[in-house]
Amino acid sequence: MILAVIFVLLITFGVGLPVVLWAIPKHNLWGNLGLSYLLGIGIFTFLMFLTNVAGIIFSLTNELLLLALIAIPLVFYKKSQIGKFSIEIVQSFKKSKMSSVEKIMLGVMAFAVISSFINTFYWPVYLWDSLVLYDFRGVIFAASGFMKEAFVDNYYTGYPLLTSLAHTIVYLSGGKYPQFLYSLFYLSLGLGFYGSLREFISRKLSLFFTAVLLITGPIFYHSLISYTNLPYTTFLCLGALYVYLWDKKKQIGYLILSALLVGLSTWTRSVEPFWLAVFLVIFLVSIYRKRIWSVLTFSIFFFPIHEAWKVFQGSLRGTGASTVGEIVGYTKLLLALLDPTRWIQVVGYLYKYVVIPWGAIFAAFILAAISLFLIKKQRKLFLIYFITVSLLGVLAAGTFAFSEGVANWFAIGDAAERLSMLFYPLFIFCIAMVFGEIYNSQT
Repeated sequence: MILAVIFVLLITFGVGLPVVLWAIPKHNLWGNLGLSYLLGIGIFTFLMFLTNVAGIIFSLTNELLLLALIAIPLVFYKKSQIGKFSIEIVQSFKKSKMSSVEKIMLGVMAFAVISSFINTFYWPVYLWDSLVLYDFRGVIFAASGFMKEAFVDNYYTGYPLLTSLAHTIVYLSGGKYPQFLYSLFYLSLGLGFYGSLREFISRKLSLFFTAVLLITGPIFYHSLISYTNLPYTTFLCLGALYVYLWDKKKQIGYLILSALLVGLSTWTRSVEPFWLAVFLVIFLVSIYRKRIWSVLTFSIFFFPIHEAWKVFQGSLRGTGASTVGEIVGYTKLLLALLDPTRWIQVVGYLYKYVVIPWGAIFAAFILAAISLFLIKKQRKLFLIYFITVSLLGVLAAGTFAFSEGVANWFAIGDAAERLSMLFYPLFIFCIAMVFGEIYNSQT
């Protein structure tokens, strides 16, 4: 198990960190640290997939060699910045003078994260979907050396391979319990979220709202299990937040990271088309800001990741697959969307299985959104609310499509509840930004 942890850390700091420092070297230290694991595990598993398709067997030796071939050039390319980054992390601890309230909030977060790791380091994969799909594929990949051995049925080709290949790394390294990977996603979500907030609001408020996120029930619970929902939430939400950062900071590196993060969300789950909402927002912002070439920048880093799995999945199933075909499929629902009776059913379903579980956080988001129309200064926060509402629109439309394609759709509420957890970080970020504006106006 120790070797598995070391392997993952090497991926984090040998692949992810240099990529982050290349894109946004001056971003918040803790935000960069959080992104390092996400980009490292995402990019490395994607390259594992490509090399295996090319005929290179999965083995510990081959994956270590692959890591060396990627990490050594990247580390040498950014060695001075990595050195400065390490020194700045150490100095931030030494120079940090926290108030008692901040120490309490930090303690709450530390307790949640440590509790998650204690659980996942000593608890095997046990939930059904993970056992028979995500982890099963990882076990077969590690045992056989090739992916095709696991694809005995279309059921096993329904989801992309990021989590399964991450499990493969653990098994090739001699580990037995890959669920610690999800505690790392949990930690990375907290760090990335905090880093994004610190670009705009005070440390105290950033710590408070990050603590609220980490102790939110569904977020914490999914850090203990090996489902794809938490990784997907982490990639997609941080990718969406970096669109906002790109627009406000006017640095192309944020857009590149957004493209990679949103692309890797489709490398985790590809059924839900939330990426379309992000792409649409970028397109509209690019037109409004007269930076239309930004759409091309995003596309260059997003679509290779998105397309690779679709093409491979299509080859396994003997059917053609493309993004154009995916979008055309969505347009076929346009006429069905005009059915008011079905919409009444969909709204009832969403209220029962999505809005009620969101609870007070959703209510606070609505109140914060209302403030945008009451306080003039809040108008500069319009974009992050627009991103969130656009994703909510995809959730509603996707539920409608689900109702059209599944006979007993109204009885399957747990899937919608799991998927809707991706909005917690967005809701809390929006609320935090409003609080930040109010706090700044009073000081």
